[in-house]
Amino acid sequence: MVIDSIQVMHMADVQSSPGSVAQVRETAAYLTRFAKTRGVAIVMVGHVTKDGSLAGPKVLEHCIDCSVLLDGDADSRFRTLRSHKNRFGAVNELGVFAMTEQGCVKSATLRQFS
Repeated sequence: MVIDSIQVMHMADVQSSPGSVAQVRETAAYLTRFAKTRGVAIVMVGHVTKDGSLAGPKVLEHCIDCSVLLDGDADSRFRTLRSHKNRFGAVNELGVFAMTEQGCVKSATLRQFS
């Protein structure tokens, strides 16, 4: 399941606006419980600020098991995927991808697609 974006989710029983600390915390907690009880993966898309930090309340970073950033320049066909937090695996891993006619393709090196 993909939630895009967690900052706009709203739970009716939480008396605050979407994006608030309470909404983000309770929504993330609910989705985490849902995923664990049903054995499914949930991708919570979160927006980042210009400096690369997660937008909105910092509480989300404590609720999730894994945080990755997909990034790239608008004028480049390359994208990087970097892990920042992973409760179940390595962090600071880097994946390099290239946008091709076939879609997003894993690249062994940047030179492979230059």
